[in-house]
Order: sequence, then C-alpha cells, then structure tokens
Amino acid sequence: METYVGCFNGVKSSSLPGTCTQCRHRKVRCDKQQDTCGNCERLGLDCSYGPESVSPNRPRRLRGARACTFCRDSKIRCSGTAPRCSNCKRRGRQCVYPASKRPILSFAPVASSPDEEESESGASAISEEMLSLVDTFFEKIYPMPSYAFLHPETTKRRCRDGARHKALALAVCAMTALYTGQNREQATVWVQEAEQYIWQHLESPTIPRLQALLLTIHYCMEAGRFQRAFMLIAIAARSAAAMRLNHERQDLDPTAKEVRRRIVWSLKITERYFSVGLPEFELCPFESIYLQLPCSEELFGGADQPGDHGSYSLHVRLENVRRDIMKLTRGVALCEQPYPLLEKLVGDFQQGLSEIGSLMPDGIELPLYRIAELLGNPWLPRRVLVMIAWHQSHCDLYRIMLTGYPEAAPGVVLNAVDSDYVAEAERQCLKHSTAIIQILTNLNQQSTNRLLLEFDIAICAYHATRLLLFISRFGKTRDRPSPEFAASRADLCLAALKRFYGSSALVRPIIEEMQRSVRILSQLGCRPISPPSPDVNKSTPGEPEDQLSSAVRARQRLAIHSLLRQAEFSDGDADEESASIEQTNPKDSGAPCDTQFSQIELTNEQDQGPVPSTLNEDYSENGLNQQSQFYGDSTLSPSVSDQTDNFQFPFSLWFGQYDQDWLYNNPMS
Repeated sequence: METYVGCFNGVKSSSLPGTCTQCRHRKVRCDKQQDTCGNCERLGLDCSYGPESVSPNRPRRLRGARACTFCRDSKIRCSGTAPRCSNCKRRGRQCVYPASKRPILSFAPVASSPDEEESESGASAISEEMLSLVDTFFEKIYPMPSYAFLHPETTKRRCRDGARHKALALAVCAMTALYTGQNREQATVWVQEAEQYIWQHLESPTIPRLQALLLTIHYCMEAGRFQRAFMLIAIAARSAAAMRLNHERQDLDPTAKEVRRRIVWSLKITERYFSVGLPEFELCPFESIYLQLPCSEELFGGADQPGDHGSYSLHVRLENVRRDIMKLTRGVALCEQPYPLLEKLVGDFQQGLSEIGSLMPDGIELPLYRIAELLGNPWLPRRVLVMIAWHQSHCDLYRIMLTGYPEAAPGVVLNAVDSDYVAEAERQCLKHSTAIIQILTNLNQQSTNRLLLEFDIAICAYHATRLLLFISRFGKTRDRPSPEFAASRADLCLAALKRFYGSSALVRPIIEEMQRSVRILSQLGCRPISPPSPDVNKSTPGEPEDQLSSAVRARQRLAIHSLLRQAEFSDGDADEESASIEQTNPKDSGAPCDTQFSQIELTNEQDQGPVPSTLNEDYSENGLNQQSQFYGDSTLSPSVSDQTDNFQFPFSLWFGQYDQDWLYNNPMS
C-alpha cells in the first residue's frame, strides 16, 4: 500500500511541468514547454509554473466584450464599445448590452493581442495628407458606378486605421492622386506597395484586399497599363468566386451584404471593358450572379447622404439589357434566311426599355435648366450615365435595321421586314444618337468644373457619333441630317470628350478615331469614291493573326476602344516555331488578314456580346436549381431563347466581319 501512496506523494518531475498559471486562468490547453509555454510566448505573457511561483496579479483577460443585444440577435461581430458599439452607432440605433459581470470595453479599445495588431506594412496610421485624399475620393470619384463598391463610412474608418488596412488606404489614395493630380509622383509608389501586399496574401482573399485589388486594376487602366489590368482582373474574379460573393448571405448585416453585391456588380461593369462580349474572356457572366440589384444611395450611405434615386441599380439593369441586345445582333448577323421573329423581339426589348425609362429619376432628357439644378448634386455623373446608357440601348437595338450598317442584319433578313418599320428604326437611331450628343453638349456648356465621368459615357458618345455620320450619308428617310450638321454635332461631342477625358489613356483612341472620321467625311462631302488603298486589309507579315482562320479573325475583331485590343497581346510563339509554320504553309503567309484595321474603320465593342452555345442552358449546378436572379418589379429583357426554340436560328459565338469602307461607298448601291 505504501508503494502506491508514494506514487501520489512523489516529487514532480522537472522534465514534465504542469499547466502554467496563465493558461490555467485562461482555461486553455498548455503545451507545458520549459521556461515559457507556446501560448505565453505568442502572447507576450510571463509564464510561471507551480503554486510557489504564482504571480499575485491574474493575467489580463484576452476575450472580447459581450456583444450587444442587436448584434447578438443578428449574429454579427460586435465591437463591444461603450456607450454604443460601432454597428449601432453607424445605424443610429440605441445600443443595449445584456446584464453581465463581463466588463465592457471603453469607446476606444486597445487591442490586447499582438495578433490583433498585425499590420499590413509594419506602419501605423496614414498621414493627414493621405486622409484628405480619401475624403476627395468619396467626393469626386465614388459617384462613378465602377467605384461604388466601397462603403464610405467603413472605408474611411479602415483608412484611418492604416496599420491594419494599409493596402486599401494606399490604393484609394493612389486612385485619387491619379485623377486629381495631387501627389501624382507618390501615386505609383502607393499602388505598387498595395499590389505587393495583395500578392503576398494571394491565397487568403478578404473584402478589403479585393477592394484594394479592384482599385489597383482601375489605376492600371487609367495609367495605360492594359496588359497588367487584364491579368489582375482575372485574379479579382477568382477572389470574388472563392469568397462566393455572387451569392447572397442572409447572416450578415445589411451594409455588409450590400458591399458584397456592389463588388460583384462593379467587377462586372469593369470586366465589360476588357471582355467586349467574347465568352472566352468573360469572367463574371450574368447567369452566375444570384444577387439583388444595388440599393439606392440613401439606404447605403446613410440618411444624411443625398441619394442617387436608384441610378446605380438602373445602370446594372441596362448593362444586362445591352448584353442581350448584343446576343441578338450576333445571331441575326449569321442568318441565311428571313427571320420572322425579329420584329417581335425588338418590340419586347423596346417594352423593357420603356419600363426602365419610366423609373429614371430625371426622365429621358437632360435639358440645360435641369443640368444647372443638378450641378451641386454629387450623383450627377451617375444620373448622366444611366440616361446616356438608356439612349445607347435604343441605338444598339434599332441599328440592326439599318441597311449597310456594320452591325445591321443581312439583306435576306431586312428584305423580309416591312419598309415602314425599317424607316421607323432609322428615325429611332437618329433620335437617340442625337440625344446622347445633346446631353454631353449641355453638360459641357453648363458645368463650370471638369467632371469625372464613367468610361462607358465616352463609348456611347463614340457610337452615337458613328451612327449619326452614317445616317447623314446613307440614310433613307427624308428628315435625315445633312453631312454638315452631322459633322458639327460630332465636333461638339469631341469638345466634350476632350474636356472631360483630356488626359485619359482609355479615351484617347476614341477621340483620335472620331477626329479621323469627321475629317474623312468633310473631305468626301457628298461624292462617293473608292477606297484609297487596295491593300487596306493586308496584314503585316509575321503578325500572329496570319495563322488564324478567317472565322477566328472575324470573331475576335475588337473595337477601337477595347482595352483588350489596346493591350496588344502576342500569341507567345517563339521565332523558330513561327518560322517553321511559315515554311510549312507558304501559301498562307501572304494572305491578307481581316483583323488589320483600316484608318477609317469604326468598329463596335457594343456588338461583341457573349452568346452561349446553347440558348436554353441550365444554370442549376451543384443541385441548387437556381436561376439568375435580378430582383425587381419586372424582367430586365426578353428572353431570346424563348422565341427561338422551334425555329432554325443560327446563333453562334462570333459576329462576322465589319464593312471597313462604309464611310467611302454607299453600301446600298
């Protein structure tokens, strides 16, 4: 018996210490390492073993404060600050904590763990000068839909806490410096530092890092670094998919859910500038987005913030409508027989656009007096964009009926359409293209300061001018404008673009192309002549397009404003491999390349919309049986597939070759 009793009274082995005092009080597992256990070493605590070395002071409590009643019921993170937590303070509601012996943190809590104080760059808070740039960002840049994925109050707080969200703060400051010209020499350094941190944490995406990445993409776009922006936007799309941002989260607070939605919608808007509707470049198809439309700015920014009256939501709806119109345009272009459903589809689209027009906060026109009233409104750029996009949707829809226009339906289709309907389509194109130019002209005349406008406005202005020049030269209606009037309207549009986008690398090709078109039209007058060069379509020897088939070259034709075209990617083949292919196929080496653009070609990114190989494709993957959901009072656009199930309609993934000589010769002669 004494032997067994001695086992309990034995001296404790020095090689196997018991739980340290700190881990015992904190009720956590101790690894019992000598001198200092792993928990105490990680948290910077004084590690002590045995009752003889117990410190008279208990170790500090590392658990957070109890959540308030609202945060606990909503199952969201609570800051635990008194008298109100950050969530209740932001929403202006009363904050009530349940009775508890657990202490409540003070208003300005200090992180108690070195892990919580982990910095993204090792620095503390950002400077006052950078905080001023953050305020300028939300004053001038945030109204553009491409940048509406940041919650103003949350982002400002994160930027003030520069040690924890340095990448986001640097990206915001770099974007503001690039647009406003303040500290532009520091902008490159800031964006490089932000991008470096994003790459270091590539495998663990978070909302702030994804927001910083989107701002970095926009910086590269505005700085003319299109290749890098094209690659980075794929990383952003992968990060959004990894965090499942394209699905609703019902367990989050309203602000967090709206931020997730806006990140996806802004990513979709930005992606269109690259993908130009080609499916192989599309990263966020509408069919895989199961989100509500963005809410109004009144609900998102707070009660004291003047709202945009749902302009952002209407713009997203118009984006989807324009995409569907592009799909229709591509499909009709490949028809080799009459298509009786064309008029019905156009009518369905028109009905949807009329409904959207009835919801627009400022109507469908923007006269001078209305612009003067809205000059002090911070959401003026957003309201102008949704109005111009609405008019552009009509231009995209009705130009299908313009005989000889590059995006028009084939003659076999138009010959079966009533002549009065074709004439009305031309009048609609003239009406809406003129309206786009008039809105920009009025905005240019009334605005005293240079406004920051979305890139899509410049794209719409380009296509409106292109359409007006075509109708003035080849229109069939009696009320078509004269070439002199069309040239004067184009000059007014150019003046507005030069003022609002004077230093933009994105819009520079558009301005140059419009100037060439106006100059050519003024030189031609009313006399049709032949193209000046017989080898206008001849490609430069050695270009990658030389090895592509004519179908691929036609399908991947890019518009003048396509950022993918401006990136000028090569096919990556080595010189030796290219030389061997040229020797194997000597007869193809000198073939003319259809992808070479003539000096006067006006191509159209609008008509590069994606077309699924099967129009009735089912998107109910993973057993969810979900359809693409855009929550609203009505459908966004008519379903093309619903009208073509029982009709032979050759939809395809490529649109076809543009007529490069429409400015020279009458295509109807």
